Order: sequence, then C-alpha cells, then structure tokens
Amino acid sequence: MRGQTNAPRMTIADFLVGDGMKAKHEGETNGPFFRIGDLAQEFGLTLRALRFYEDKGLLRPRRAGVTRLYNLNDYARLRLVIFGRRIGFTLGEISELIGLWEQGLADPGQLSALRQSFIAKLTELEKKKVEIDDTIDELRTVLGGLSSLPG
Repeated sequence: MRGQTNAPRMTIADFLVGDGMKAKHEGETNGPFFRIGDLAQEFGLTLRALRFYEDKGLLRPRRAGVTRLYNLNDYARLRLVIFGRRIGFTLGEISELIGLWEQGLADPGQLSALRQSFIAKLTELEKKKVEIDDTIDELRTVLGGLSSLPG
C-alpha cells in the first residue's frame, strides 16, 4: 500500500480478529469517504481493477451522481481482497472471506473452513518458498561458474 488516506492502519490480523471487527460497524456510517482515485493510488491499483472488484460484488461504494464513494468498510474489504490475492485465493474464496468478516466470524463451521484454507495456503506458500530458495541457490552456483570463465 502506498498510503495517503485517513483510513486506520491495521494489519489483516486486526481486521479478522482484532479491532477491525469493531471498526467494521463504525465504518458503515462514520469516518471518511474515499473516491475511486484515492483508493487506486493508495493501493497501487488501476481504476479498472477497482471497478472489476465492484462488479464482482467485493466492493460496494455509494454513488453521488457518477462519483463512487467508498467508506471504511470498502477500504477494509479492499485490504482483504489484496490479501486474498496475495496468498492465492480465488475471487470466490475472497468473497467468502469478506462474507465471514462481515458476519463477525460468528459461524464456527465457516470459521473452521477458513482456518483450514489458511493452513492449506500456508503449506503451499512454504513449499513454494523452499522451491524458490533452491532455485536461487542453483542460480548462484551457475553465476559463480560463469564468473570463472573468460569474457
């Protein structure tokens, strides 16, 4: 995130299990509103990407004429979208994550499923990290060998 708005600085963990749950309710009516360009700049996204997320139901801005106005809950939803994309969730999985957040993570069955999804993604990412580390080591070895050659 590039950061210029007056939105609260919270981690994803805060949004899911900390103060973000309380802020969710306050963000529905209180707090600042952001224009699409503000969020695009803050998150390093294109306007088209934000409209795409809106079309998929992941963001629900208000309208003032033709202007989209995003509240703090939209800001939080966008943080969750970006987090979900970063860990490899599909848009459907991201939608479920947002739905759970909006419900306050109250359903034990859904919470258990979310926990299992996070465990699976963590395992997958740790495996990829090992593969990347191995590839980096191999590339360093190749570069070391190339450095010893003339030219």
